[in-house]
Amino acid sequence: MKKQWLAMALIIGLGLGTGKVLAQPATPPPKGEERPMSQERREELRKKVELIWQQKLTEKLDLTEEEKARVFPLLRQYEERKRALRQENRELVRELEQMIEAKATAGELKKAIKALEENDGKLREVREEGFHELAKILPVEKQARYIVFQLQFRREMRGLMHKARHHERGPRTP
Repeated sequence: MKKQWLAMALIIGLGLGTGKVLAQPATPPPKGEERPMSQERREELRKKVELIWQQKLTEKLDLTEEEKARVFPLLRQYEERKRALRQENRELVRELEQMIEAKATAGELKKAIKALEENDGKLREVREEGFHELAKILPVEKQARYIVFQLQFRREMRGLMHKARHHERGPRTP
């Protein structure tokens, strides 16, 4: 079964790289710079990863049909909230970068840093709230499996993305 998941993950990983490779101009981007991914492509890949995530989570936690019917909508709701907060965080960091370049005052920088801290706090609250809601549905053993699964899945996805990015850049030229 693990080989099936690995094969599926590799297919997605190759899909990440292959689609972009075929659409790339002949010259690679400057070192350390990545080409932006279209919003449509990003959404398509997010949905594929979510599908794999659901299948693997169902398997790892041995979810019943009733649990799946309650868990997935709940997790999807909290993931949307976290995604919005992470987007807000990225925007706040961009603003902070611009403020640094514009030589903003210490007071302005402190205000921007405070906004980032508040956003991080909201993100932490949403994570905790989501887990507490999940705990109302799943027994303790499945909660523990969920925590371990989340960490392992993120690690796997980061590895696949790294491989896809490395693959799409092609061989290094001296």
